[in-house]
Amino acid sequence: MKKLLFLLALTALVQGAFADDQVFFCGFEESEGYALGPITGQNDWTELFSHTVNMYDVTNVFSFTGDQSLFVYGPREGGDTGVKKTVEYENPYKGKILFTYMLKPGDTYVRMYLYDKVGGESHRMAVVHINTHELYVDAGGTWSGGDPKLSADEWYKVTLLFDPIDSVLEDFTLGDDITIDQVRDYCDPEASGDLGSFAIRTGWNDPTDACVDDITIELIPEPACVGLLALASLCLSRKLV
Repeated sequence: MKKLLFLLALTALVQGAFADDQVFFCGFEESEGYALGPITGQNDWTELFSHTVNMYDVTNVFSFTGDQSLFVYGPREGGDTGVKKTVEYENPYKGKILFTYMLKPGDTYVRMYLYDKVGGESHRMAVVHINTHELYVDAGGTWSGGDPKLSADEWYKVTLLFDPIDSVLEDFTLGDDITIDQVRDYCDPEASGDLGSFAIRTGWNDPTDACVDDITIELIPEPACVGLLALASLCLSRKLV
């Protein structure tokens, strides 16, 4: 009986160790330490470029879950601006990285930039440009998604799946049924593929009026690693018999 209980506990440990590991979540809520107003300086969000006329504000006007979200606004003369957030986890990570966020799009771009971190330097891995009528995914070469026909009154889930081992953007989805037929290598050939930070930026000299909410990063171990632990579990179980 003790051997069976030990085996069950070991199996649960293996499954738990290799379940999807959420390493980052940001819902911009008061319970997470976010106050209404500019996000720069809150929870280590920093200014990527000067945004004196653009807004990256925590607001309670719209939200996907909870009460608050990040409102992104930039007038046409705002130029290229942004806010950046570093991601803390064990690096390098030998598995896939699932990056998701909710977007309430406007008529012009909200851009999500993803960067790696190599020896203190960062390299651009991928960029997603989305508005109500245009979709571009830039990951080694711009892919045009055409007109996604989105509504400015609805929230859409954006999903990017990275394979850091092969350094590719493996999958992309927008909403329930918008995908891309072709994925490309990372933007910067020197990028490691290991996510180190991300940035939210307005459109390039275009007005932006949109909201972002519920940013999530999960680590998904490679099947080979799961197999090794399962094999170890099997070997131990035989010794117990």
